[in-house]
Amino acid sequence: MTGSGLMPLLRTWWWLIAAAAAISALLAWAIASQEQKTYQADVKLLVGPVSADLPTVQASGALGRTYAELAHSRPVVTSAARQAGVKLTPDQVDNAVTATSNDVTRIVDVQVRYSNPEAAAKLAAGVARQLQLLKRKPPTESGDSVDAIMRDPGVVALPAGVQKTIRAAVVDVVGSPDVGSLDVVDAPLKPRSAVSPKVPLLVLLAALAGALLASVYALMREGIASSRASDSFEGFEVENLFTGGSNGAAHPVEPHETEGELPDRERW
Repeated sequence: MTGSGLMPLLRTWWWLIAAAAAISALLAWAIASQEQKTYQADVKLLVGPVSADLPTVQASGALGRTYAELAHSRPVVTSAARQAGVKLTPDQVDNAVTATSNDVTRIVDVQVRYSNPEAAAKLAAGVARQLQLLKRKPPTESGDSVDAIMRDPGVVALPAGVQKTIRAAVVDVVGSPDVGSLDVVDAPLKPRSAVSPKVPLLVLLAALAGALLASVYALMREGIASSRASDSFEGFEVENLFTGGSNGAAHPVEPHETEGELPDRERW
């Protein structure tokens, strides 16, 4: 149907289309408003030092994927919920926390979804703390491998400049002690609005669906009415074809039957 053909349809059935859209939108709003709202809190963590050599950066980026997987593991989520005082169902333990990582930026992005905005922020902070605890610090008396080498009496007796050179060489061999460090760069905040259900979007889609259904109904009604009118017109033509015109119509006068002249059959 062309645009010119749609205008008569809209002029005739606009009230039905508008009413269907309004009723559908109202029903969608009523149903969506009763659904439980879900809020999302985010926390971002940096893996490794801010500035480091290429091997350290690459190692930290690879380690970020490990942290992202651990962020939504059951032990981490359960411990974080216990620490934050948030009660989670078994299904929420599996699905409330998601995390992604970027090998280039070395940022681990943790998202937490919960029905309470304040609890969502607390749970996100708890997950970040649990991830930081996963990097176990060595005992003070032994330190990490780099510090252990630098505390050697033979190295300590060397000048400061030589010690700095040795430390850089050791780091290149065994890696930076900060490779697995994890620092919060964007703390979680209490979300202001829910991420689901998206009430405005649902209302708009419902209104469009109602208007579409009403338009289809109107097109069907117009098609049925047009078909009946066409059938009636064809029946009228067929009836005239067999009756020779309308009932009671006079027999047409022959061309030679003038007013002053009668045909031969009348003369005799």
